Amino acid sequence: MVIESEFAKLQLLPTEMWQAELCGRDDLDDAQKEEIVRLLTAHKEMPEGFMDGERVRERYDRTKEVFENKKECARSDFEAGDLIGSYSLESKLGEGGFAVVWRARQTEPVVREVALKILKLGMDSVAILKRFKVEQQMLAMMEHPNIAKLIEAGMTANGRPFFAMELVRGSPFTEYCDTRSLNVRERLELFSDVCLAVNHAHQKGAIHRDLKPSNILVLDDPSGPIVKVIDFGISQVTKRSQEHFTQAVTVPGEILGTPTYMAPEQFSQDASVDTRADIHALGAILYELLVGSPPAPKGRLPISGEMRGVAGEAGRDITRPSTVLRRLDPGDRAGIARSRGVSGAELLGLVRNDLEWIAMRALDTEPEARYATVVGLVNDIRRSQANEPIRARPPSRRYVFQKYLRRNRGAVLACCSITLALLVAALFSGNQARISRQAAEVAELARRAEQEIRMRSESTARRAERAESEAVEQREIARRHTYASDMLLAFQSHRQNDLRRTSRLLRQYHPVEGFEDLRGWEWRHLWGRIRAKTVVELGSYSERVLGALFCSNGDALVTYEDHGRIALRSLNEEHPEVLLSASSPLSRLESSGGFLSANPGATMIACLHHDGLTDDYLVKIWGDPEGPPIRSLNVGSRRPTGVALSPGGDLVAFFVPADGQATIMEVTSGAVLHREKLNRGNYSKLDQEGACSFSSDGKLLALGGGDGRIVILQVPDWTPLPKKPRITGRVTTFAFSPDGRHLCAGSLFQDPRVSVFDLVGDEEDIHLSGHSGFIAKVAFSPDGSLLASGSGDQNIKIWRTSDWTEVANLSGHRDEVWSVCFSPNGRTLVSSGKDQSVRLWQVEDWLKEEEAALNLQTPFSHMALTPEGMGALTLRNGKVSFHGDVPGAPEAHPVDFSHASWISGDRLVCGGTSPPEITIRDLTGGVEQRLDLPSEARNLRYRFLSESGIMVVLMTFPESDRVRVDRYDITSLSRRSSTSVEISEADWQNLGRHLEFSSFSHDGGRVALRHDWDVVKVYDLVTGELMRVLDNSDQHGVQGLCLSPDGETLAYAVRKRPVIEIHDVATGRSRARLEGHNMVIRKLDFSPDGERLVSTAIGSEPILLWDTTDWEQVASFEPTVGCVSPLAWFLRSGEEIVIREDLLGAKQCQFRVLRAPSEERITQYEGRER
Repeated sequence: MVIESEFAKLQLLPTEMWQAELCGRDDLDDAQKEEIVRLLTAHKEMPEGFMDGERVRERYDRTKEVFENKKECARSDFEAGDLIGSYSLESKLGEGGFAVVWRARQTEPVVREVALKILKLGMDSVAILKRFKVEQQMLAMMEHPNIAKLIEAGMTANGRPFFAMELVRGSPFTEYCDTRSLNVRERLELFSDVCLAVNHAHQKGAIHRDLKPSNILVLDDPSGPIVKVIDFGISQVTKRSQEHFTQAVTVPGEILGTPTYMAPEQFSQDASVDTRADIHALGAILYELLVGSPPAPKGRLPISGEMRGVAGEAGRDITRPSTVLRRLDPGDRAGIARSRGVSGAELLGLVRNDLEWIAMRALDTEPEARYATVVGLVNDIRRSQANEPIRARPPSRRYVFQKYLRRNRGAVLACCSITLALLVAALFSGNQARISRQAAEVAELARRAEQEIRMRSESTARRAERAESEAVEQREIARRHTYASDMLLAFQSHRQNDLRRTSRLLRQYHPVEGFEDLRGWEWRHLWGRIRAKTVVELGSYSERVLGALFCSNGDALVTYEDHGRIALRSLNEEHPEVLLSASSPLSRLESSGGFLSANPGATMIACLHHDGLTDDYLVKIWGDPEGPPIRSLNVGSRRPTGVALSPGGDLVAFFVPADGQATIMEVTSGAVLHREKLNRGNYSKLDQEGACSFSSDGKLLALGGGDGRIVILQVPDWTPLPKKPRITGRVTTFAFSPDGRHLCAGSLFQDPRVSVFDLVGDEEDIHLSGHSGFIAKVAFSPDGSLLASGSGDQNIKIWRTSDWTEVANLSGHRDEVWSVCFSPNGRTLVSSGKDQSVRLWQVEDWLKEEEAALNLQTPFSHMALTPEGMGALTLRNGKVSFHGDVPGAPEAHPVDFSHASWISGDRLVCGGTSPPEITIRDLTGGVEQRLDLPSEARNLRYRFLSESGIMVVLMTFPESDRVRVDRYDITSLSRRSSTSVEISEADWQNLGRHLEFSSFSHDGGRVALRHDWDVVKVYDLVTGELMRVLDNSDQHGVQGLCLSPDGETLAYAVRKRPVIEIHDVATGRSRARLEGHNMVIRKLDFSPDGERLVSTAIGSEPILLWDTTDWEQVASFEPTVGCVSPLAWFLRSGEEIVIREDLLGAKQCQFRVLRAPSEERITQYEGRER
């Protein structure tokens, strides 16, 4: 009754009066005050008509209907064991207001446990969906080891969004520190990691807004405890980052967070919140780390979500940590100190010296008085631990001197000792002998002290130098680790056609002075793959380019930029740009297109214009783009889209999303000829749906709106055709084929397909799949043979209309593509989009097929690819046959050989057995050079090392159990070395026929052989000595092996586990173990420079590429579908990797070449671009 009566009296007062009244009431306890505040706040926020009878009944009926629907949905909620995409749900980890977090197991492409956050059933309001989307965007931006990583985002089968995160098995921050009794220094080290993670989030434009110990988890790791910042569910973007988000994070005035750790401005509906709110929360966490409890105000009222006004006042008077410790019971204080590894007095001294000042500055009520950045907070903590003056404390002389003494205690004591010794010597000068002796002793002490100081200084300098060197080394190691991870992400992004992310990952590793250039083969390969075949990228634009189209003669473009800037740009650089309409900051169109149109033939152009003074929209029409518009039609204050001109230019059509209605107007008179209602209007006048298009003969007009329904009207009686096409989602674009037979359409977000409708015959509707984002624009070539589609997935696809198959994918834009248009001759395509660029593409170049794989019949005894990998030769029964692109080569070589390899594209080095000889020949068999080998030689084996131009010849002789090894320089056919090696019969077979069981260094000076099943032997072929024996008996056999180009490193694969062992040949020590394959590894090969190692396995396993500096995986390549057992190796230039694959069910194999441009070519290309 007390609460009800007080509520009845106070509800009539303004907010400021009842807050002041309530604060002064001593007859009410805290619980009663909180309840009264909650009721008064709820009463203030009640909607109009809350107690009106009819409105209450209406809301009851709606609520009942929603409740029944939610009950029905609840029966279809997820349970443990359900599969969402590649994730199997195991158990619930937690549940919030609008989402549920599950522990789940990812089943592919890797098996691991993740945290899966799924939107609850019924939580599909616009605000919640926006917040959920932005949380995904926030996590996707974070790339920090102390922030839980985003793995993947998607939609469940019933349309509920989810995303997968790194599963963090840790304890809350303060709980971890207390249970493990971490001392103050250890706590501050972990706290600094938290601060750096929050600083990374700030740099990415995110404000966490709910930092507290339970949102900072600590997990144990062999390298030490690792902190992870989680739960960006109520985060907010900084002002400078809002333009990168398509959704707002927080509704203005909305108060979210944990009151104990919230900054005062977070309680206010009017105050702006920036990164200093997170600094306040970090200060509260630091406060709790020091004294065992979060900061509490001296005021009597507790801080709660409803008591916003009171919270601001209470936050101004926080008890200092040292005061809290002094007021504690001695036993409690001793317990807190014991958990921090110090006594009560020591803890009080630690807190009072510097840490209290740091915490109180971070907790200051006024944001301007706090640290400006998290880095400032971390730097002060580090200064405190290094006995340096901190910024948070007034720099008095006494304080600075104390810090100096603590840093230089030894030197100061030594100087004092010297001074005191000299003073004593002066006072006792009466006795000369004693004075002399004492002076000598003092001098000796001084000398020793000076020497000790000098030694300490030198030792300190050496330690500092070593520390700096180690820091530089660790920084480079971290950069290489990051590079390897980024390259794997770049390959993944490229497979997903996410060129923007791929380009961003590559760009950050361009050479920087003072840093090692980390770019390897994989970087150059990706650079070559994403390098667009654009004829020209027109000059930079300051705004997003919503549309671009060719003029009628094809030698100029009309571009339409955000903020309404329309310009005529000649493709001939001699003519300057003509501005048709200037931009205005008030005319941002907030859409992806539909504001620029031309009639068939582009003799007339129509553009949308916004009048900032009247807030009306105008459709301006030009006949001659270089002159003024011939007509300007006022279409009202609601923004239209889908502007279209009839072939004769006498009609204009457009769609108004706010009305859900299309309008057709006469250009000359401005009269409205017809209106067609397509769907219910939207509340927002800036929605993006809607499209209109006239057929090339002007007899048909296609209209589409927000519900996917398409209406085709006959001109001029405006009667609809019987055919009523429909697509999924909101219509964004139309295009009639030149013959009027087909209509193509695209939609926004829901369906990433291009829909094709037959308007003449009875063919079934066609849906072209391939895009992964919304379809922004479609356009036919002038002859109707090709269809181009631009998409939000950053790609442009070209489809052949004879069979509606995809013939080209144009990649090069770094963001959404919003417009496409063919030139009048159909040879060039212009595109524009969100990345503020206009690009021209030569269509013919993109219709060319990629370099085809080389197919060969199997079996053959020997095969060698040309130096460029475009052709090959094979040996079958001693006969040489040529395949692929080998200019000037006959179908077969007229001479029999046991070995043939390429010296160049038109010369071969051949080895024969009858008679034994080495010959240099042209492709027709003509001999250029000949070298006769000993006639008594038997069992000749040839191995040509193309990287060094060395031919290794192995042979046996009668009555000898040793193998003779000769090395010849192919340039002069002179012998470089000759030696005899004792090799077993099994090893001889491996050396001769099984190439994966033997490997030479590039100069032929060393060879590694598999001996028996599980032993590897390395021989020196210059001296004939056995250098190294590696016994691998505990790994169940050696499968493949390879020597580095210099012969110093051996890599071999083992069968027990699909791992690659790396050993130093000189010492036999293991250098690394590489894990990544799941099947038995078949072949290994080093790049010619030794910086990369490529490995392949049986089955359909990906081909992996490894960096040989830190032995990390940097790339993976998927085998061709329908092929198995790939083998991969580098060609001699080091710029190509060859992949051989066996075709399933056929006696065939194929060879495909992956190329990486040289650094010189990349430098030249980028220099031309600049």
